[in-house]
Amino acid sequence: MVLSICRTVLWLALLLGVAGPAQADLLPHRVVYTLALGNSGTLTGGNGLMTFEIKDVCDGWAMDLKAELALAGEDGEIHRLGWSQVSWESKDGKRYRYFTRELSDTEETSRRRGEARRDSATAPANVVADLPDQSEFVLPAGTLFPVQHTLALIKGDAAGEAYVLANLFDGSIGNEAIEVGAALGPGSLDWTPSTKTFPDLKGVRSFPAALAFYMGNSAEGVPDSEQSMRLYSNGVVGSLTFGLGDIKVRAIMDELTPLKPEGC
Repeated sequence: MVLSICRTVLWLALLLGVAGPAQADLLPHRVVYTLALGNSGTLTGGNGLMTFEIKDVCDGWAMDLKAELALAGEDGEIHRLGWSQVSWESKDGKRYRYFTRELSDTEETSRRRGEARRDSATAPANVVADLPDQSEFVLPAGTLFPVQHTLALIKGDAAGEAYVLANLFDGSIGNEAIEVGAALGPGSLDWTPSTKTFPDLKGVRSFPAALAFYMGNSAEGVPDSEQSMRLYSNGVVGSLTFGLGDIKVRAIMDELTPLKPEGC
């Protein structure tokens, strides 16, 4: 939701932006996911919870992601992993602020914070960070912030594109943009994420997307990490599968609450 833990944040905070008419179609919401583990030879069990909230706050989108995963090892000990990201992205694509944390059991293992500014939604961006260290760097022209990237996928599906390639920056991994390739599958109006029904998703188009993240550290053509998800055209992520090292985690939507836009 990307792997240091916070690479997961790339896939929830996921997920929304590019100025234009499609902004009105995004649904401000709070969603709760149950986390379940896939097969793992080193674990005997595990479960967790993840929440994601995106608010329409006048001229921007405010996002809040929190997750905790409890893992049971073969030795019987329970270990807890946690990660969070609070961010704000302007609707015109010119500004982006982020603050991320990672936890292992009760110890904080990572903290990142910074702000990006640029003259237009596609111009190079100047980033000033104060965590983990004081630094300044420049993102190349065309880099997408999280909200921008989500709308790029939604627009790609609407246009019938099979593949969307973009440079993405959310601040959770390092001081550079990451190349993300997204293979888009056929969309439909009748997909449901679980046995539950969600009235706000009735009649809303959704499509599968398989994402590959390239951070420049792997052999040519081999992604550093991969994720798959089901994305609705209103910005809701219906399901998500991601990796934490060799552990596969499935995020299954359990609750969805629309949120009213906040005034200016």
